[in-house]
Amino acid sequence: MKLKKIIASALCAAMVLSLAGCGNSGGGSSNNNNSGGSNSESGSSKEKNALERVQEAGVLKVAVSPDFAPYEFEDPSKSGQDTYVGADIEMIKYIADKIGVDMEIIAMDFDTCLAGVTQNKVDCSINAYYPSEKRKQAVDFTDAYFDDSEQVVVVAKEYVDKYKDAASFNGETVTAQNGSAQESIVDQYLADSKKQLISKVTDGIQMVKSNKAAGVVLQKVVADSIVSSDDSLAIAEPVFIYDEAELVVAVAKGETELKDKMNEIIKEINEQGLYNDWLVDAQTLTASIGN
Repeated sequence: MKLKKIIASALCAAMVLSLAGCGNSGGGSSNNNNSGGSNSESGSSKEKNALERVQEAGVLKVAVSPDFAPYEFEDPSKSGQDTYVGADIEMIKYIADKIGVDMEIIAMDFDTCLAGVTQNKVDCSINAYYPSEKRKQAVDFTDAYFDDSEQVVVVAKEYVDKYKDAASFNGETVTAQNGSAQESIVDQYLADSKKQLISKVTDGIQMVKSNKAAGVVLQKVVADSIVSSDDSLAIAEPVFIYDEAELVVAVAKGETELKDKMNEIIKEINEQGLYNDWLVDAQTLTASIGN
């Protein structure tokens, strides 16, 4: 009996060890497979850069604040994605075509567009951006596609003779889009005015038209488009120069492949002078919509 018990105990111990060994081997193998599968999937996702993800998805998602004619604005006669028009829209559409994908505009307020890029909600953003040092801390920028250094103040036409120089805006309310280069223009050249930040250019225009603000600071190209379509507005005499006024596209930090691909296409655009053609068309469209 004792011998039987000893043999039985030995057999049980062997079975336990065997099962434990299988468990470690199987569990280890299973864990390795799971971990490997997960890492492989995660690694695969991480290995794909922004350009590859765009190509795989078949769409380039672009953050835009469509209130900045002639660069990006809305055509009320159209619907869906066709609503978004302007020189920048034509350019990013051209870039998407060259990459071989569709373009999808994601409309946002100007001061949230770059956050959309950093949070991977979109693949890039185009908003007539200047590559300021502050912005470079958050995103990367492509090469320049247009120079737009002249900045002006749009005022009510009936008061345009009042504003001959920067000092004439002293004590007056002057608006600029939050987070824009025009905000820095107010700080630098119109420091004695009362700065009022706005989310949309159209808000500033309405403030001027309702006498809640003396003027709104804008790029001259934008100002030209606005006054050409609204007889109640005019451009004040002083012109301010913004040094870093080359327009660029914003992409996420470190997405070199997408940036390089865009730069390749932007070089082609610059060599062929395509952007100037898009800008003229957009200015014409702006005027026709206003009238």
